[in-house]
Amino acid sequence: MNTKVLVIFAVTFAGAVSAQTVPPEQWVGSPIPSASFLSRSAVVADYVATAPAEARTPQEFRVGPPDAQPGGLSRAEAVADLNLWLRSGLGQSAYRDDFDPAHGHYRAQVAIYQRLRHGPEFTAEVARIQGSGAFATTAQATATPADE
Repeated sequence: MNTKVLVIFAVTFAGAVSAQTVPPEQWVGSPIPSASFLSRSAVVADYVATAPAEARTPQEFRVGPPDAQPGGLSRAEAVADLNLWLRSGLGQSAYRDDFDPAHGHYRAQVAIYQRLRHGPEFTAEVARIQGSGAFATTAQATATPADE
């Protein structure tokens, strides 16, 4: 029975001894304030004031291509683009479980889409959509010229 008491005492004592008693500031330093009290316009104004002459125009601080501007494509152009994307077969392959963008079949479909999108097919598809009325959808554009 004395051994059970000693084991219980040893486990309890070991837990108390190994407890963290040092405040975090002593081993990692004081917290760094991460909140700014400046507004977005104040930060941009400060950047414009201190930027070199060639960068004085305020711009978004981002990486990558700029976002498309509103009105970049008409509705007919957007629907024609979607129709050509579907016609090239990318609509069926992009959401598959075994999707591999490096696979030759996918690259062939992308090449077909690029050819359609930057060729006379795109202009013809836009004209077809504009001629079919204001509410043209992709359901009307499933047939390819080869199917007819």
